[in-house]
Amino acid sequence: MKPETKDEERKFKEEAFARIRRDLREGLRKKLLEDRTRAIPPPEPKVEATVLEFPPKLSEQELIRRQLIIDQAWERVLEQRRELERQAARSCHSGPFDSDYKL
Repeated sequence: MKPETKDEERKFKEEAFARIRRDLREGLRKKLLEDRTRAIPPPEPKVEATVLEFPPKLSEQELIRRQLIIDQAWERVLEQRRELERQAARSCHSGPFDSDYKL
């Protein structure tokens, strides 16, 4: 072989190896980026807790007042339930396939 041919062959091989090396590096870089995007995100920093004071004991009058409010709200709920049952009894139509039809 002539020296020129060997030089050309050497240059061709160097360029081929450089291209292969560049492709491998690029592939590795892409793989690392994909792995990073699929990785579990780092945990969010914890927020400092706020310490609340324990509520003071309630007086007997305050407890009674709060219980009355709860009892009144419960009575309203029961009354609304009764009203809904009355409306359902008046407006409910039974059909031929109902168990209580023509009773």
